[in-house]
Amino acid sequence: MNVLDLDHVEAQFGLLIREKENHDNYALLRFEDLEKMIEYYDSFKKEFYQKIKSNSNKKMEKSK
Repeated sequence: MNVLDLDHVEAQFGLLIREKENHDNYALLRFEDLEKMIEYYDSFKKEFYQKIKSNSNKKMEKSK
């Protein structure tokens, strides 16, 4: 068995996502970035629901 020289090895851990049709198009979501992704998702969700609520209020005002 050969000894692995870890001075020249790099490892990244995370989730690999890729397109179904084009497997060459992929991204590695690192575990250290998961918190940032959750914050982005939460802000997107909050903004999305605010727009939906705003649009439904506008529709209700128009119907009056």
